[in-house]
Amino acid sequence: MSAEQLKMLQHLSELFEQGIAGPTQIKELSSLLASINQNQEQDDILSHSVLNHSRANVKTL
Repeated sequence: MSAEQLKMLQHLSELFEQGIAGPTQIKELSSLLASINQNQEQDDILSHSVLNHSRANVKTL
């Protein structure tokens, strides 16, 4: 999660806690969470590839 995404998430969270979030904020939150999840999935795929590659190197030693 980027610093910008975290800041937006905190802002939206405050609006929801105050009970003043409306349909626009719901859509913004949905979009933000989808973006965060997509980034996390890409990070997971990358780290899985690196782990597999690292194990392959250990086996050849």
